[in-house]
Order: sequence, then structure tokens, then C-alpha cells
Amino acid sequence: MLALMLLATQAHAQACICSRNVALPTGVAVRPWEGTFTVEYAVNQSGGEGWSGFSTVDRGGNSMAAMAMPGHLVQTPSLTAALGLPASFSVEATLPWMDIRHLYPSEMPGDVDSSSLADTTVLVRWGRPSKDKRTFFGVGAGVSLPTGKVVVDTPVRAGKGAVGGIVNVQVLRKVSPLVGVGLSAGASPTIFEPVDRYRVGSSASVAAGVRFTPRENGRWMFSGYLIGQFRDKDREEALVYEHTGVLSAGVSLGASWNVWAKDLRSVTLLARGEVPLWQIVGDPWLAENWGATAGVNVVAF
Repeated sequence: MLALMLLATQAHAQACICSRNVALPTGVAVRPWEGTFTVEYAVNQSGGEGWSGFSTVDRGGNSMAAMAMPGHLVQTPSLTAALGLPASFSVEATLPWMDIRHLYPSEMPGDVDSSSLADTTVLVRWGRPSKDKRTFFGVGAGVSLPTGKVVVDTPVRAGKGAVGGIVNVQVLRKVSPLVGVGLSAGASPTIFEPVDRYRVGSSASVAAGVRFTPRENGRWMFSGYLIGQFRDKDREEALVYEHTGVLSAGVSLGASWNVWAKDLRSVTLLARGEVPLWQIVGDPWLAENWGATAGVNVVAF
């Protein structure tokens, strides 16, 4: 009986689902009292069969092999609204929905498909270009709110179950009228302890790369970034779950197309894909296979 209790606890620890996200540098500041809306659909696959990079190190040795831990397909549609404020500030809020599906049936008790609201975020940003308009610098800070579904004592999680922090910085330098280089970094610490005392590990990310357009002030923009992600091990009071946590490096390729622009209003289509190159994971099911995002950004007023 004790062995079964320990196995169930370990299974619970390894099944927390949290989508990975890297904030890429945009070099865009929202003008005072300008309103923008972005609708995105993101999908990523982890675990199971598929590309997981040139090197994937499983430091835990697949501790859950006997329970046939499946990989997951996570789909996240979201709506982001932003409003420009004076003095180069803006405020934005994101409302995401998370749908979690198994790649094959799970033998873990309580590990079921889930579809629910995920953690919403509210951020304040400041961003301003330099006097020569060649360098953009921006910072952001905010919180994630525990609106994501968390079922106590089961591995179904669409959020942290507690308030989290969000901080990020970005720099974009235009090296020619057609080419710019960018760098961004961000972190999402878990600030408070959830009701069930299961604390999802804090995360951090970094991205560095280049973006270019075929012609100056053109409608098309292309980008390529090397991205790195880290998520700390999960904890439950004084217990640290050694078979959680992720450290990975990958590449992100994206494109945008401004399909309509008039009187400071515009509609832009967005798309990008991400694949891992190198990973250290706690168990094979945590290994990232691929991710993709498509969306539309509207400057409404």
C-alpha cells in the first residue's frame, strides 16, 4: 500500500501541464490611446513519437515507464487586447483557453483530457525608440491570474493554481533599412503557494535573432530566432520532484503580412513555428516535439 501511495504521488508530480512560451522582440510600441487586438491559435506537442532535437537527455531515466506516460497535444487559442497610454506606456490583457489531449490512452489515474480556461495575464509595458529611430527598447511587468483549471489530486492542470509574476525586456536594433537584430529575455516566477500546495516550477526564457523585410516599409516581415527555455522543478511543500523541470534550446521561424493599412489602422496576419534542437528533460513525456502559432493582429483605433 505504501508503495502504491508513493507511486501515485510521483505520478501526480510528473503530469503537470504548462505550455511553454517565449516572448520574441517585436520592436513595436502602442501609441497613446491606440487599441489593438490579437487573436492567436497555438499548438504544441510534447512526448510521444516525433522530432525532439539533435540531442535529448533524460536525466530521470524514464521513471514512469511502467505507467505508460503518454505525450500530449496542447492547443491554446487566445485573445489579447492592448491599450496605449501616455509616456510610452501601455497595458494589455490575455485571455487563453487550453485544450489538452493525449497522444494515446494514459494508464495514470486521473490523467484525462481537459479543455478549460487557462491562466489569464495582465501586463504593463513601456517601450520607446531612440532618437535616430534605429534602436527600440522595451520592458514589461505583470501577473498571471489563477483562472486555469486545477483539479486537486489529479494531474490535470491548465495553470499554476496561484498568482505568478511576469517580467520581460526586449531590444531591437535596425542595422539597415531592411534588417534588424533583436534580443529578449523573460521570467515567470510562481509567487504564491496554490491551495493544494503543489507549486509549479518558475520559468525563464531568452531569444536572440534577426528579422528582415524584402523592401523598406514593405508589407512582409520574416524572422528567425534561437530560443532557450528553462523551467525549474516542481515542489510540494518541502518535497522536490526531481523528475520535472526542463532546459531546452531551439529555433523559431516566423512571418507576418500586413494585409491592410489606412489612417493608422491595420490588419496583420502572423505565423511562426518552433522546433527543439537540444533538451534536458526529467522524463521523455516532457520532451518538446514542435510548436506552431497563427494569428491576426488588428489596430482598431
